[in-house]
Amino acid sequence: MMRIDERNGAPSSQTEPQLPFEEALQELAEIVELLESGNVPLEQSIVVAQRGLALAEYCDAVVSQAEATLEQLVANSDGELVAQRMSYDDGDEDAEDVIASEHE
Repeated sequence: MMRIDERNGAPSSQTEPQLPFEEALQELAEIVELLESGNVPLEQSIVVAQRGLALAEYCDAVVSQAEATLEQLVANSDGELVAQRMSYDDGDEDAEDVIASEHE
């Protein structure tokens, strides 16, 4: 749910430190939908876009931290199980490639 600053009717300009990832992602999706609608005055769209950028950076940091902590157990050549950082390369396009292709 998009947080609105009651003083000026614009989205809150700060990302709450305890904001759950899922709420931040949902709010970001709402912001994208709002901006894509074209029904927002220019001044408000700038404020909304800034909130969206802050949320995107927050979500990216949360995902990066989660990826850094994920490990998988694999057997080495001696048959011993060792922890190894998980690989995410499944041959699919990554999110940045998808976003870039949508805006061409």
